[in-house]
Amino acid sequence: MPFGKSPLRQLKLLWRFRRDRPDLVVVLHVNEEVNPLAYWINRDAVVPFTNLSERYVFLAAHPVKVRDTQHAVVLPLKVAQYAGGATVPPRIIYEVKADELAGIRVRFADWIDHPYVVFQTGGGRALFWRDWPVENYVTVTHWFSDRFAHKVILTGGLENLERANAMERACPEVINLTGKTTLAETAALLCLTKLLLTTDTGIMHLGFAVDCPLVCLFHDLCPAKDYCPPGESARDVALQLKRSHPQQPLSACDMGASRVTKLKCQ
Repeated sequence: MPFGKSPLRQLKLLWRFRRDRPDLVVVLHVNEEVNPLAYWINRDAVVPFTNLSERYVFLAAHPVKVRDTQHAVVLPLKVAQYAGGATVPPRIIYEVKADELAGIRVRFADWIDHPYVVFQTGGGRALFWRDWPVENYVTVTHWFSDRFAHKVILTGGLENLERANAMERACPEVINLTGKTTLAETAALLCLTKLLLTTDTGIMHLGFAVDCPLVCLFHDLCPAKDYCPPGESARDVALQLKRSHPQQPLSACDMGASRVTKLKCQ
């Protein structure tokens, strides 16, 4: 179910809850604000996991603490199993509709049937420090274009447009669709691509859900083992990168080093 943290999104979610009257609401730790809304609609239906936060645990009918994993995909499955769901392999599934595929074939008829790869240019504004530097994308694009005939397609939201335009100026051969496709159109593009290169964003999970080959770039505050596509597959590669953005929050290692430095100064 789509969810955002703005007041308008909250009202839309509340309207949907009141319309659909869900029998069960499984709450991810990054969407804690759903708890009060779900409680208001059906106080017996809220089943959150409380591994990272217990702020709203008093509203939960059945709080669950998962002890054997921290993986973002596996955690909600564990909670759903606790609530009576079947035990299934961990997967995210998004089915692209036939008319959506037909739509992008018409819209991008001049290149859609040629081999192409997708480079996701960044994530959202809130966690901007997870984005890979533009110059790295440029280097990889030049390297790739020198060796393969595939077209390079840039995707992303409007918040990534400045980065994408800089990549396009440095690599005029790319096709820049940043800010120009809906989520459904992006899913259709991923369904046909030969490869998705992405950082830890929602598009990474969307690519996994449509079963396209992935190269996922994770920074040190986003452990690959907790966010990469679950299971072992030769189609997916997860790379754990080092800190690269000057405004990135401190990691556990950074904070440990900072404490040691303070102790030495004292």
